[in-house]
Amino acid sequence: MSVTPDEVRRIAGLARLQPEEEDVERLTGELNAILGHMDALAEADTSGVEGGGEPLPAAFRDPDAPPDPLTEGGPGAAAPEWREGFFLVPRLPALEEGE
Repeated sequence: MSVTPDEVRRIAGLARLQPEEEDVERLTGELNAILGHMDALAEADTSGVEGGGEPLPAAFRDPDAPPDPLTEGGPGAAAPEWREGFFLVPRLPALEEGE
């Protein structure tokens, strides 16, 4: 498997990135090197290797658990001081002294 410069541009666009043309060429080479390693791993003989066991079960929040203040009510609900979408914190003493 390999990627083309057009695919790199498309992926960059999805991430809202606008790489320079020399970066597109470099990234194409780097991605192709990574995919080459993945191809080599896929071709490795694993017939004698025992499986890694069962995956961990999905962890679901207990419905009786208290709400998470950072997700329920927004982060401002857990903040001692909150203004216009920002946490308010005390100034550092060094900044008060003008250093």
